Amino acid sequence: MNQSAETWIVSAHLDACLVLPGGEVVDRAGLHDWLWERAAGLLGIDEGATTVAEAAAHGVAPDPLVVDTAAAPADRDWLAGLAVATVTWWFADETAARAAAALLSAVRGCRVDELGPHVPSDGEPDFQSSFPPVDVPGFGVVRPAWEAGRAGITGDDATIFVMPGLGFGTGLHETTQLCLAAVAARRRQGGRLDRVLDFGSGSGILAIAAAVLGAVEVDAVEVDDRVHAAIRENANRNAVTAGLHVLTTLPADTTAYDLVIANIVAPVLLEHAADLCARMRRPGGGILLSGLRRHEVVTVADRFTALVGAQPLEQQRGGWHCLSFACT
Repeated sequence: MNQSAETWIVSAHLDACLVLPGGEVVDRAGLHDWLWERAAGLLGIDEGATTVAEAAAHGVAPDPLVVDTAAAPADRDWLAGLAVATVTWWFADETAARAAAALLSAVRGCRVDELGPHVPSDGEPDFQSSFPPVDVPGFGVVRPAWEAGRAGITGDDATIFVMPGLGFGTGLHETTQLCLAAVAARRRQGGRLDRVLDFGSGSGILAIAAAVLGAVEVDAVEVDDRVHAAIRENANRNAVTAGLHVLTTLPADTTAYDLVIANIVAPVLLEHAADLCARMRRPGGGILLSGLRRHEVVTVADRFTALVGAQPLEQQRGGWHCLSFACT
């Protein structure tokens, strides 16, 4: 979106329930759809943001520590759960903004509180400055895709590039860091890493890391096909497209994997435990599970221990836990 000095904004406070001029009752998403159909020059919508801690404080999120996913369940929409939300619409010019403000003023539950040009200040942060390189102990560094350089390995340290955007996984979250370090540790210890499954791939960061660390074939399974293009773009940036396959479901091919990675919420791990364990090569294969809180570890560990026939190595970082299973 081109936010030039001529761009105008309209900001408003929106109730969760809104009444359109014709009497139709809609939620905030319905209001956006309604406005898109009627407002000329509408460039985009900023629905704001809330952290999980803020959502928990408002009683919207049940827990202040939550793993995000690209295809988050409906109850993860914390903004929709807020009683009042602040929304900003961006318009191409003053005429379009004033016309839209007039439309919105007739919507019950919508209170327009700002109308005017947007002139970026010198101190206004840009997108790129929000995503510096991330040093991951035990792995190396995750750099934003726009930085110069090549993905690869120097000594025991790897470098990969990821474009922040749709799909969980920029290297900032502890669950991702635990997995990156665990995959790198497997390589250092001489564990086989030819064929890898990344289940719940998100941005593709773990699949890409495995490929950069030497995996010849990697299946990145992500149920949310909206992020498939982002996974492929990230793979291309790291020059690992040849052996990386992006899939929506587990492949029909049942050839065993040297390493199965699943950085996803505990209920999904439990639901797919049998399928994931059945895909692990025996002997010599491994399974890496992350996205676990302390109270979830025992249940998940017991389930996978029974299927794998081995006890896991448990590691934790920032309140999150990771389980590594090796089948000898």
